[in-house]
Amino acid sequence: MSFSLFSNNFPDHFIVEQNGDANIAKIVTDTDRADGTFNWTGGSLSFGSTGQLRRAVNQIGIALHIASFADFRIMGKQFDTISDPAVKEQVRLESTFVIEPGLIDPNQLTFRSVAFPNRVIRHKSFQLFAEDVNAPLELQSATYRRAAPLMQPFAEAGQRQAMY
Repeated sequence: MSFSLFSNNFPDHFIVEQNGDANIAKIVTDTDRADGTFNWTGGSLSFGSTGQLRRAVNQIGIALHIASFADFRIMGKQFDTISDPAVKEQVRLESTFVIEPGLIDPNQLTFRSVAFPNRVIRHKSFQLFAEDVNAPLELQSATYRRAAPLMQPFAEAGQRQAMY
């Protein structure tokens, strides 16, 4: 199941993973559309579901990962090619989130870290972090709305197709 996520308080900005960094950004090009299309490994996007946000187009296998060594910045991490079982388990844990009702709008989505349960994915200065949130602006920045995928991962003849 592919989808895209846009910011509750910046509805023209979508979550994207670009060259290892996770941000919110305006979608302008087909590359942006690919960067902003994800799969959820937890099955349905229902509240209580646990899984990873993984790129659905280009660079398959990259999961949004909490880099605790970099001020809890959310980064793209190639997950499928990790061969060391201990490292793979740590990265899996740091890339796993629970879907909760949106903190500012319970009809939307918030992603809470499994490894760091007091932290949720939020944007700050258009970059994604895993942080504890309390103030109204922080709650806004930790709430996302699901949208149709900006780009279909597999269209006819194996070509990617932008969704408008």
